[in-house]
Formats: sequence, C-alpha cells, structure tokens
Amino acid sequence: MIVFIPPNADGTYPRPPLKVWWIIWVFLLVDLLGIYAVLGQGPLLPAPSGGNPLTNLVGFVPLFISIIIRWLVLPRSAEPMRAFVLFVVGIALAESCGLLGIFLGGPYRDSLFVLGVLGVTQYVPFYAKKLFDPKGSGFIPNN
Repeated sequence: MIVFIPPNADGTYPRPPLKVWWIIWVFLLVDLLGIYAVLGQGPLLPAPSGGNPLTNLVGFVPLFISIIIRWLVLPRSAEPMRAFVLFVVGIALAESCGLLGIFLGGPYRDSLFVLGVLGVTQYVPFYAKKLFDPKGSGFIPNN
C-alpha cells in the first residue's frame, strides 16, 4: 500500500513527530534481539567447503551503506521528512546486517548479529532533536 502525504500550503511536507522516530528505533532493536533469541540459538553452521568463503560475510555490505548514510548523509539533511526517510532506510540496512548474520552467517552468525545491533544502536534519534528545535543564526546564535 502506497500512502501519499500531500505537501503543506507552502510546499513543505509535514514532519513526523520525534516520538515516531523513537518508536521505530526501539521496535527495530527489540525485533532484532527477539529474532536472535528465538532463531539464533543453535549450533553454528560450518563454513561452506566448496563455495566462496565470503558469502558468509554478505551482511557487511548493508552495514557499510548504513554507516555511510548515518554519518555522512543524514547530518547534512536539513528537511525533517527527508531525514526521516534516510533514518528509516539506514536503520533497516543496519538491521539487515544482523538478520543476514542470523540466517546466512554460518560461523560468523554471532559477530554479524552484534554488528547489526551496533548498527541499529548508532541511529539513536538524539540527533533528530536539532530538526525540531533548530538553533538561531546571527550575531548571537544561541538565543
């Protein structure tokens, strides 16, 4: 289902409340921990003997893209709706590292899971407050 949110009269889009950022972050972190608690408890799978040994480390790709989004792209976004979209995409990529580790990680299952949890943790929405309460500019910028 595609939901279209119409722009405001001045051409800007409504910004999601800060509460929504926190709810999404907590839900995805608890979701990743819950999936690992239910499905990640078992013997580690051996490394594949005939295939490419790097296939077990496929979770690094979405984690690397997520790190780039969080530390290079997201801080430069001044529009709250665009920052929210980047937040959701980045946190989903970080969670996919943990999920790929759980299901396809083989001997690296636990390591990829921990990296996925750390990837989701880096998106704690403390930085989103600046989108809702921007500092003034001018001669005395902290008014």
